[in-house]
Amino acid sequence: MIQRKQTLYLFFAGLVTLVLLFIPFGSLEIEQIRCFVYKAFAVETVSEKEVILNTVGNVALLAATSLLSFITIFLYSNRKLQMRLISLNMLLMLVAIFTILYAYPNFVFPKNPNFYNATLQYDYAFLICFIPPVGLYLAKRAIARDEAMVRSADRLR
Repeated sequence: MIQRKQTLYLFFAGLVTLVLLFIPFGSLEIEQIRCFVYKAFAVETVSEKEVILNTVGNVALLAATSLLSFITIFLYSNRKLQMRLISLNMLLMLVAIFTILYAYPNFVFPKNPNFYNATLQYDYAFLICFIPPVGLYLAKRAIARDEAMVRSADRLR
């Protein structure tokens, strides 16, 4: 049923993931001066909003995670498929967090000559990226509880 707790958890996880697409993750500083802003879509200069580097991988992973959360809400009649999709969604979210926190800053940014001697400073708002995996976990646990309740009711018939 669509009005269950897991629906709220999945909706909230999808909504927070959508918010991650539009907030800056951090800034790149050169000699303590904020020069570039690291967002989901691109790394831009602070003053002119000129795109220095596209970060399409972040956008693809975050959009896929958000879309999968919203699709999973409407598969309430097939709880086993719903649990599998939530597991896939959790994996995608963890890969997205890995690319945002580790892959781009350690492998992509050093190869760009604009970011030579730049240090990445994450914003506090970036901490919300750890909320969707918790929401997905809580949704999966609630769906598993529903599945166990249905199985126990089937035994009594």
